[in-house]
Amino acid sequence: FLTTTALLFVAFHFRRFAGAWLIAAGIIMNVIPMAAHGGLMPVAFDTVRESGIFPDLTEAGIGDQLPNSKDIVLEREDIRFYIFADRHTLTLPGYGTNIYSAGDFVLFAGLLLAVAEGALVLAGAGRPLPSVVRRVRSTPPVA
Repeated sequence: FLTTTALLFVAFHFRRFAGAWLIAAGIIMNVIPMAAHGGLMPVAFDTVRESGIFPDLTEAGIGDQLPNSKDIVLEREDIRFYIFADRHTLTLPGYGTNIYSAGDFVLFAGLLLAVAEGALVLAGAGRPLPSVVRRVRSTPPVA
């Protein structure tokens, strides 16, 4: 949880950027089920089996941590805060198949937005995205 806390402080430091708020929201969405499961992210046995990532996993592995992972395999009904658990299987080119949580998607969206905001700042706008949007909205339309 030390890394998570550090990331939240970094997001708080950059709170004037909308991307930082999404990053913080994604982190919090991931912390909720992990805190309820001893620091490990719960993933349903059926989700892991259907993903094909661990073809040798059997029901005997329920309750165990997945190798090289932060995930613990549980029965669906044993997962607290299931809506925030790892449950979405996605295959990405060049990365392969993985199981993600809703918090991961929110965090990724925040990273993309933060990169876009950073590019705007570096390009000379000098302001975070909300300031740019307010400025554009307040500009009178060209007749």
